[in-house]
This record gives sequence, C-alpha cells and structure tokens, in this order.
Amino acid sequence: KFEKINQVELDKEYAHITVTVSEPPVREVEQWVGVDLNSTGHIAVAANPTTGKVNKYGKEAPHIRKKYSKMRRNLHIEGLYKVAKNKIRTKENRKIKDINHKISRTIVNKAAQQACGIKLEKLSDIRTTARQFKSTRPSLHSWSFYQLQFMIEYKAKLLGVSVAYVDPAYTSQMCSRCGLLGARNGKDFTCPHCGHVDHADANASFNI
Repeated sequence: KFEKINQVELDKEYAHITVTVSEPPVREVEQWVGVDLNSTGHIAVAANPTTGKVNKYGKEAPHIRKKYSKMRRNLHIEGLYKVAKNKIRTKENRKIKDINHKISRTIVNKAAQQACGIKLEKLSDIRTTARQFKSTRPSLHSWSFYQLQFMIEYKAKLLGVSVAYVDPAYTSQMCSRCGLLGARNGKDFTCPHCGHVDHADANASFNI
C-alpha cells in the first residue's frame, strides 16, 4: 500500500527500504480516548469515557530501566563501564523501542476500531509536573516518552486517527466524575466531594 520506493540500502543481514505512503484524511470524531503517560507502574494508561473501558500498557518498562541502571552501577564499580557501555545502551534502547512500538500500535488500533481520536498530555513539562520519588526519578528522566508520542502520532496518521493535546495541569488531581479537586495517594485517587474512588492513572486518563 505504498506509492513508490525511494531508497534501498543493504547490509549483511537486512534490506532497508524507504517508501512513500499516502496518508488518509483524518476523520472528524466526537469521542476520544485519553492516554496518561507515567514514570511508575504502567507507562501508558488509556481510558474511553464512552465505554468506561481502561487499558494499561508497559508495566515491564520501569523494571527494564532499573535493571540497566543497576548494571551500569555494577560495571562502574568493577571498572568495566567504558568497555561495555555502548553494548548496554544499544540493548536497552532496542528493548525500549520495541515496547513503545507495541504500546503505540495497540493504542492506535483500538482507537481506530472504536472510531475515536486520541488525546495526550503536552509532554514539554512532564519532568516538572509529574510526581517524583528518588527511586523513580531515573525512570522519569530517561524513558522515551517523546519516542512513544511520536510513534502514536505517525501510526495514527496512517489510519486517519485524530490526535490532540491537552494541558496536563490538574489531570491527576481532578475528579473525573464531578470535576472538583480530590486527593491522590500513590496510585489511589479519592474524591471527598462525590465519593468517587479510582486508580489514579485511570482517573487521569479519563480527565485527559
């Protein structure tokens, strides 16, 4: 389903082929899926307010970052980091990219099937607005949120799925039922006004 082949590059294992693909017109939608990106727990939580369905993705991602962070510390102690750093970085980046590809593909496909658009938070302030703890700060500052956003964007274009961005302010603190400020404690959200109780990331994705 491509228009033309632009370039072909060969190496010992693969043929890398660049093609031009036509973009279908972006569909106008009335329903949206909200996606909350996180540095702890699941990397992405998607919620559809119309159906009430919540999907969580990438639970293994923080463990990957911790694993390679610990590996780098051990290599520093043993004096072997300079020798192995490029190999470690390459393996880590491949795993991250693979996870982001799978998450973005699933989110976009579900949105297309449900005739919904996708709403994301603006990522420019994610490192200053997200809740940070000493144990999760490396994950927050190193996970490829921008890569995941880029993958969602271009996969959505190929299927004609609308993508929009919202201000992240108060998406984690506001109650998705009544709109008033509630209390977030870790992954638990409670609204003292209407009594709504929810997973904090699910509540945020409904707000988005």
